[in-house]
Amino acid sequence: MKLTEKQKRDLAVDGAIVVKGLFSPEGLKRMREAFDYGVAHPSPLHGMAFEGTPQETFNDYGNYENRAVHLETIKELGLAEFAASAWGSEHVWFIGEELFIKKGGLGGRSPWHQDTSYFPIAGEQMLNIWTSFEEIPRKNALEFVRGSHRTIQYNGSSYNDASNHTKPLWHKTDWPQLPDIEAERADNPEAWDVFTFDLEVGDALVFHSGILHGGAPVTPDCPVRHTLVYRFYGDKALYRPLPVEGGSDYGYDISDINDPSLTPGEPYRSPYMDQLI
Repeated sequence: MKLTEKQKRDLAVDGAIVVKGLFSPEGLKRMREAFDYGVAHPSPLHGMAFEGTPQETFNDYGNYENRAVHLETIKELGLAEFAASAWGSEHVWFIGEELFIKKGGLGGRSPWHQDTSYFPIAGEQMLNIWTSFEEIPRKNALEFVRGSHRTIQYNGSSYNDASNHTKPLWHKTDWPQLPDIEAERADNPEAWDVFTFDLEVGDALVFHSGILHGGAPVTPDCPVRHTLVYRFYGDKALYRPLPVEGGSDYGYDISDINDPSLTPGEPYRSPYMDQLI
């Protein structure tokens, strides 16, 4: 499947679209096999909140031990070609995967954030393909701030303060702190141009990695969500180093996440990310 011209325009301008039926039943089965393998073989960085309770939540990302499984899945389903069609890019690279499980009907919203605050990459050709294995109504789906991938780069969320989801990840940077979007929406529902979609099984959210996104809670009437995300970049993705010098609230060493061999603004190429086409 390739994106239509309208889908390309909407993705470029709004920053996120839904692609109905991107995954056939056979394709979704293959995605689920990759997902289940990742859950069964987690990385040391995986998180498990409320383990052993009905509200158990699992998250893992970028597990290099499992990379071959995901690369084979991407190849079988033609996802690199799909990503290339979004941009007209000659080449596509795979950044990595992310896995989520929320269950018990009580999982809270994911904090608002931009994925670009966690990667040394910027530019117009960055793409997330986000699919769940359950039907997800609009109120339980991931939400987006329209056009925010084309505006401000905010600091990341530290993810370590449940009372303050905007607590900065990076200690010294000119990136502004994340706004408290939920508080502002509570005061004024029109404060932010937020949009989302109803998702049927086989649908995928396709969005720029730099768009502000968050939400996707589980609730008693939508109690379980299993989600697999694949991230890609193209020829026009640029190196933009992360502000590591001032320290961060990462829970592990990321001192080598930047690449001193690259000049800020030049096309991003990394030996740790696989060129697919």
